[in-house]
Amino acid sequence: MNNQCKKSMKKFLFFISIISITSNAFGQFDSNIKFKPIPPANTKPKSKKELPPPSDVPKLVLPKIVAPNILKETNIFGTKPKPNAVYEFSSAENYFSMVLKDKFEHKMGDVYQANMAKDLSKTMIREGLKEDSSFLDRKDRDLGEFRTKSDFLFISYRDYIQIDGDLITIYLNDKLFRSQLYLYSQMDQIKIPLVLGINKVELVVASIGTSGGNTAEIHAIDDAGKAITDEYWNNLALGTKIKLLVIKE
Repeated sequence: MNNQCKKSMKKFLFFISIISITSNAFGQFDSNIKFKPIPPANTKPKSKKELPPPSDVPKLVLPKIVAPNILKETNIFGTKPKPNAVYEFSSAENYFSMVLKDKFEHKMGDVYQANMAKDLSKTMIREGLKEDSSFLDRKDRDLGEFRTKSDFLFISYRDYIQIDGDLITIYLNDKLFRSQLYLYSQMDQIKIPLVLGINKVELVVASIGTSGGNTAEIHAIDDAGKAITDEYWNNLALGTKIKLLVIKE
């Protein structure tokens, strides 16, 4: 065998050796790789075991919901509104008011206020500051005796509260002297002649007007300017008499 054949044989054997080594190397590399499967994206995790709810939790009670009749009522729960709510409800279920109600309202305060107003009204009437037909004074009065040497008695009169039609009538010795004198806000005056001896003068309430009792202011003086009497009629009733005796000496 010549040298050229030997060289060709050596190349062929070297090539076969290389192929064998390469095949074994790839076979050993693949056998050592472990395959890990990838789960699908929509795979759900295993659910944990649910625990029962605790027994001491109070049971939630929901209001009963009924179908409302929109033609008759607006309360879908079918319940009565609470009277002490912040907003004021009427007794009817189909009525609602947006008027704010005072939560500090005290019913006894209204009673006390009404009583105080009533007492104040009585006090004003008693002091001659107000007229009221429900508190009329029906008691006649005798002012006593007055002595004078004058020939005349002057009586000034007016309504000192409200001009509402109060009238007075004057009698002299049981005879009509002046009838239904109208009481204005300004003073009017009448002159009464006196006879020697006793002069009986009576002032009678002829009208109490439209606001309550008669509230006349009366001043009587003699012709020398001496005061005989000063009267403030406090809510006098119709027909009440004020009498005085003037003795002329």
